[in-house]
Amino acid sequence: MEGKTIQRNIPISAKKGRRIIPHIKGKSVPEAETTLDYLPHRAARILKKCIHTAASNYKDKSEEIDLKDDDLYVKSVRIDEGQKLKKIRPMSLRRAGLIRKRMSHITVIVDKIKEE
Repeated sequence: MEGKTIQRNIPISAKKGRRIIPHIKGKSVPEAETTLDYLPHRAARILKKCIHTAASNYKDKSEEIDLKDDDLYVKSVRIDEGQKLKKIRPMSLRRAGLIRKRMSHITVIVDKIKEE
């Protein structure tokens, strides 16, 4: 069983969000949240909320009563491109420049650490 959350149409480009994934993938939930606290990127705050939500979803689905965040780890994080909001900006010589506001879809999967 795994806890999963999907956040859609987050106003950040997928390319900027993907550079944070190697810092948190495979770490326990509290360790990943602490790491994201100290990263200066805007996407770090968004990913921290997603990880917290995925952990809460796992706890709700789970039948274990005394499950802690230390028992969970970040199994996978995926940041895909979403819609693009397109605007036109006037430029010199009567031309028009295109402004693309990029959005992304974030998927976070949290699972229980396997005891050996």
